Amino acid sequence: MLFSGPYIGKCFDLYGQYSESEVALMRALLRAGDTVVDVGANIGDLTIPLSRIVGESGAVYAIESHSESFNILCANLALNGIQNTRPINAFVATSNQVDTAGRRGKFVYVSEKWATVFLALDRLDMAACHLIKVDVDGKELDVLQSAEMQIERFRPVLYVENDSKDASPALIEFISDKLGYDLYWHLAPIFEPNNFFGNPTNVWAPRDIVSVMMVGVPSERKQQMQGLRRVSGAEDWWDAR
Repeated sequence: MLFSGPYIGKCFDLYGQYSESEVALMRALLRAGDTVVDVGANIGDLTIPLSRIVGESGAVYAIESHSESFNILCANLALNGIQNTRPINAFVATSNQVDTAGRRGKFVYVSEKWATVFLALDRLDMAACHLIKVDVDGKELDVLQSAEMQIERFRPVLYVENDSKDASPALIEFISDKLGYDLYWHLAPIFEPNNFFGNPTNVWAPRDIVSVMMVGVPSERKQQMQGLRRVSGAEDWWDAR
């Protein structure tokens, strides 16, 4: 892997891996031949494992909005000989009028040099969709709104970041009430003592940094996610006691 970034890059540099609990969850949710949409693919830290899990008969749409991260993503796909993944450099949204700025600045998610290409997930020509993963630092709702027809048609599992307490109620309500999904919290630590390099030092200690994610399962499946706490309502939060 080529890598960069203060969290993903540092994890690969020090531990040889990043957020392996997410990879383990993907293995439990997916099988060979499945189709996955990875929104916020970044440098491919989850894209590469996803491509391996679904195999040659499967397909992954890896969408990354920032050109610099996208270039590294493509390099990692090439380095690993991945042929079942379509990388797409685009900002996923319902329209081209949305604000692309992020909490950390105007050009966190898009290039300052190159014009931004916008994409609604409903425009993707897919024959199937088994899982949609969305990790876009607070813009998850707009991504899912751009995919309403695909979600209604295919009823995929949703794996969605939710680390903004202010934005959380609207996101939970949309997924639960509008889309008809049961939600579960999945907290993915970025440091694991049993890592690939065998490095026991948590450089972020005493903090325990986790990616705050939710797993959404279509309510009609009546499928419980064992070991995960169910989201009790719009005002629920991941650290509730």
